[in-house]
Amino acid sequence: MNRINGLYAAITVMAIFTGLCLASYFFPQQLLTFGLISLIPLLILGIGLRMITNRRIQGLRNQLTQIIGTLEEFDVDEPKKVIFDKSTYPLFNELNESILELIERIRSNYQANRQFTQNASHELQTPLAIIKGHGEILLNSPNLKEKEITALGVILQNTNRLAKLNHALILLSKIENNRYSDVETVSIQHVISKILSNFKDLINLQEIKVEKDFGKEFTVEMSETLAEILFANLFQNAIRYNVEEGFIRIQIQERTVTISNSGEVLEVAPASLFKRFKRESTIEESLGLGLSIVQRICELYDIKITYQHQHGLHQLILVFP
Repeated sequence: MNRINGLYAAITVMAIFTGLCLASYFFPQQLLTFGLISLIPLLILGIGLRMITNRRIQGLRNQLTQIIGTLEEFDVDEPKKVIFDKSTYPLFNELNESILELIERIRSNYQANRQFTQNASHELQTPLAIIKGHGEILLNSPNLKEKEITALGVILQNTNRLAKLNHALILLSKIENNRYSDVETVSIQHVISKILSNFKDLINLQEIKVEKDFGKEFTVEMSETLAEILFANLFQNAIRYNVEEGFIRIQIQERTVTISNSGEVLEVAPASLFKRFKRESTIEESLGLGLSIVQRICELYDIKITYQHQHGLHQLILVFP
């Protein structure tokens, strides 16, 4: 708008200056005076047009600012109705009505998707628990033949896998729908130490050596629950895909966390491991969702994550904003 005002002013001044020059050259003093008087209404008209234009531009800017502010405050989880102020411009009123219709469709679809996820989770957990319970009863029954024991073992194994898969998909749905809004100050060193303590028995069982190089402590603003889920998935992968008597190395420097571990040589492209249901290993416990969950959490908090692999050395680097 300042550029437009400057342009108007420049044009007006140039017009007056040009008129004065021409008048002083071609006309005597009386006509020059008359010319100056005639230019005054033109000057007033130019100033008036500029003021009207500025007022209309400011009105349009205020309308757009109000719409943007209302959209920024919109929360799909809140039942609060979105209301736009009545505009003097019919076009803005039509725009507001279209936006309101779109918001209602978004909210309706979101609520339907959320309800479906909750219902699916509940309905799946019940039959899975029943199958698991009855399978364990049968497995403890006497006089079972080896073939029957093997079949029951397969049933229980796949039942447990379905339960974990259900839990992981629900977790992804909650993350994508921003259901973890409990942002707080989280110490990354504290979270890592806590997760390592939880996996202590598993680490000792596989005789994995853990090396820690913690630099200066730093904190981030995020959900502590998601921070724990983030590092739990990373360490679970580092343990699951490690080798016997291998190692896990954690290095913290400034706002960068590097997790390295020994493992088998990677046979697929590293970037593909972040896709859902993509597994590099044939391990049955692997769901192919761990790194997908990690990537989604990183996207949520603008954490840059890269994966490197070279001759059996796997390395994940997280750079926190």
